[in-house]
Amino acid sequence: MKQVAISAQGGSIHIAFMEDGKLQEWRTQDVGAHAGVGDIYQGRVADVKPGIQSAFVDIGTGQNAYLYVDDTVGVESGGAAKPSIAERVHVGQKVLVQVSKEAMEMKAPKITMRISLQGRYLVYLPTEDSISLSRKITDDTKRKRLHQVISSTVAQGEGCILRTEAAEAEEQTLISELVYLRNRWQDMLRAAEGLRSSGRIFQDAELIEAALRDGLANGMDEVLVEGAATHQQVKAALAAFAPEVQEKLRWYQGKQPLFDFLGVETELIRARDRHVPLKSGGFLVIDRTEAMTVIDVNTGSFTGGGGQQREQAVTATNLEAVTEVARQLRLRDIGGIVIIDFIDMKEQSNKERVISRLKQELTKDPVPSTVLGMTSLGLVEMTRKRVRASLTERLTEPCEACKGRGRVWRVDELFRRLYAEVTALAKSQDAEAVLVDLPPRLLDMIEEWEKAEAVAWPVHVYKRLIPSMNPDEFRIGYVGNREEAERLQSK
Repeated sequence: MKQVAISAQGGSIHIAFMEDGKLQEWRTQDVGAHAGVGDIYQGRVADVKPGIQSAFVDIGTGQNAYLYVDDTVGVESGGAAKPSIAERVHVGQKVLVQVSKEAMEMKAPKITMRISLQGRYLVYLPTEDSISLSRKITDDTKRKRLHQVISSTVAQGEGCILRTEAAEAEEQTLISELVYLRNRWQDMLRAAEGLRSSGRIFQDAELIEAALRDGLANGMDEVLVEGAATHQQVKAALAAFAPEVQEKLRWYQGKQPLFDFLGVETELIRARDRHVPLKSGGFLVIDRTEAMTVIDVNTGSFTGGGGQQREQAVTATNLEAVTEVARQLRLRDIGGIVIIDFIDMKEQSNKERVISRLKQELTKDPVPSTVLGMTSLGLVEMTRKRVRASLTERLTEPCEACKGRGRVWRVDELFRRLYAEVTALAKSQDAEAVLVDLPPRLLDMIEEWEKAEAVAWPVHVYKRLIPSMNPDEFRIGYVGNREEAERLQSK
């Protein structure tokens, strides 16, 4: 079963993609100034570097974003030579840009002036005069019909890309979606006019809409939503662009937090481990370096009992590992160069089976990847597009105590876990108060959010500072009545 689970517990949206009870992908909506993929900003060009055909744009996040010349728009000269970045933008110029790649720990966010707005059946291109169709639409009659419908609807200077799903869509459905996305763009232009400085004018809804679109494209069977307000938001989104699947929507009202119920929290903790066990007794070891990610496949305790030959046992382990490798790449959001060290196989046919299975499993991942082949040493070379920061970078941060050699939970992720635990206690026990022991960094953030009225606890929470506590943890010290919690807090 394929499920999309959505919760806004703790004030920010979190989405889990599940398949047969296993977590496949984890998406979050960061609070504050974080620039996410798809977000649109009004920026101001801060610097132009003709030597590297690039510009740096202040988008109001505290870190200038990177703009390459190929991602600018302008009148083409008609020649074969690439235009100079200095011909496209200049220092001080206001520009509307969209984040195409999130900031990494050592790299600025990458942006483009070629803005695109995602719909279920098409992608609207407000700044590009072009129409294209998915290559998967192979029927010439359907291609001609779709091109005719859209070409008569788009205005001069705008374009669109028709998705595979558009092949079976009604004409009026396509036109309505195009008009909807065009109106959204006009709203953004008006928002930009009223913005005096650099800042975000659109956040891709935007996270929920994108998740539902991806879920529909992947054949989701169920949408599980925690929280009444979030349930209404998802219900409205489905009514707008996919009313025929509203019966798949479920409002989760269990005593356990939704992600605990689905086992997501356990999977997220495991995603920080180097070792990934396989059912057969084998395991993966995943190591990240500055240049690439290396994945080692080991047989472990799997010997292929029952008289199997070594070649058969090794091939079976490698085929099992392939499925888990593809899942871990998506779950951990690993991008860039990836080297996979499979267990050595002698027969060429078995090597081809492993490569073929890997390519097949990677097609389930919405992020593009390319398998380049297997070397004579049995190393598979591949790349996966780096769209956003890895799961490790999103969930954790360098530990100050060991000067970056280790990592601890990010303070907002730590708060999410605390909030979920407090909520679970409020549902399962007849309590009016909870006493929590907190490290300094978590207490500081909670007090700051409480002052801004950004936190609504389900019960009264008493907080106790423990300076010596590990920055990666918190502790529930008492659950019960307010008088006792207050007494314990003052001790």
